[in-house]
Amino acid sequence: MTSKYGTPYFSNYINSEMEPSDVRSMCCRLRLDLRELRKKSGGFFGSGESTGSIGVVTVNLPRIAYLAHDEADFYARLDKMMDIAARSLKTKRDVVTKLLNEGLYPYTRRYLGSFDNHFSTIGLIGMNEATLNAKWIKEDISNPKAHAFARDVLNHMRDRLSDYQEKYGDLYNLEATPAESTTYRLAKHDVKRYPDIITAAKDGETPYYTNSSNLPVSFTDDVFEALDNQDDLQTLYTSGTVFHAFVGEKLPSWKAAATLVRKIAENYTLPYYTLSPTYSICKNHGYINGEKYICDICGETTEVYSRITGYYRPVQNWNEGKTQEFKDRKLYDLEKNDSLDDEPRISHQSEAADKTLEKSVGDEEKLLLFTTKTCPNCQAAKIFLQQANISYEIVEAEKNEDLVSLYEIRSAPTLVVQNGAEYKQYVNASNIRSFAESCCNK
Repeated sequence: MTSKYGTPYFSNYINSEMEPSDVRSMCCRLRLDLRELRKKSGGFFGSGESTGSIGVVTVNLPRIAYLAHDEADFYARLDKMMDIAARSLKTKRDVVTKLLNEGLYPYTRRYLGSFDNHFSTIGLIGMNEATLNAKWIKEDISNPKAHAFARDVLNHMRDRLSDYQEKYGDLYNLEATPAESTTYRLAKHDVKRYPDIITAAKDGETPYYTNSSNLPVSFTDDVFEALDNQDDLQTLYTSGTVFHAFVGEKLPSWKAAATLVRKIAENYTLPYYTLSPTYSICKNHGYINGEKYICDICGETTEVYSRITGYYRPVQNWNEGKTQEFKDRKLYDLEKNDSLDDEPRISHQSEAADKTLEKSVGDEEKLLLFTTKTCPNCQAAKIFLQQANISYEIVEAEKNEDLVSLYEIRSAPTLVVQNGAEYKQYVNASNIRSFAESCCNK
């Protein structure tokens, strides 16, 4: 089903600190972190069935960046918009709660009881265009300076939501809004009001904004390059986010799809992702692989299906902005990346580190094994090191955020081998095992 139609969504519990009981995936993007709910309610069986989102307000980042004179002004304007969003969500919560108590939602009253465990959700669009419009950056989100700014903005918004939580006594979270129509509608209004504002489209084309903090859709055909850029951003959302691996045609087999799904989960920490092939439907001959507007067999016009944001719809039914985005999008070339090989993919930096470490292992080195409580492969990594009689220190990532930041740890298990001021990383149990075996052979 995944390789042919792209229907399933995948939650990453391998490299995330969450367990399946911590998350509820409510729709194409909304994922609720029930740990916040337990903090408020004390925890109870089946809490996931009594939660949801009271509503979503989306912040237009490109307009804020366009109007801002400098970074300080940007944050001042962002805070003002978030204050309005939080108040509006509080007002909505009060209204629907009043209607619930007065009997207008009898079934909701019977089965849900109240909206106390529902989140108030604030989302965003156009982070990429925000960094382009920002006078102090003027680069897209692939630029290190712009990427760092995007990360700071998301952290700032998270902190702001914590303040609202204390102020209003309600649950607040941050979402990468799906914005199927909003990215087009807000861009269209902004271009009309501010003709020189930068959108994702070229001059003369239908304007639209890039979804949430995603890369420009035309940035790369390398899925792992995109994943490398998005990994640390997507983990900052507390409500929902998803990475769509748009591929031009169905994958060669279910095994190829399974391999890619496994590689993403093992090498990245982003929480939610899909494989999204494009396909066509002929009314006479059914499924056709890829983007084919005319059936090769009967010559009839077909319907081309692709994921508009969270769900599949015929491209001909998309709004003008999403249609332009579809035209601009570079599809990921999986063959180019050798992403269907059976061996787990590691970065070039890790491969170089492996070769260097084999020549420099010695008694003077300090070994740190970074683990998490929910890591399924951390125990195996410990066994590999113990069998090789290698001394090492266990570092629990949850309790040592400073070390995690210092060594730039992105997944568990990760073995850090430090030699003086320099260090090298071995990521995942398979690479740690290879390191341990190389030590035994010396």
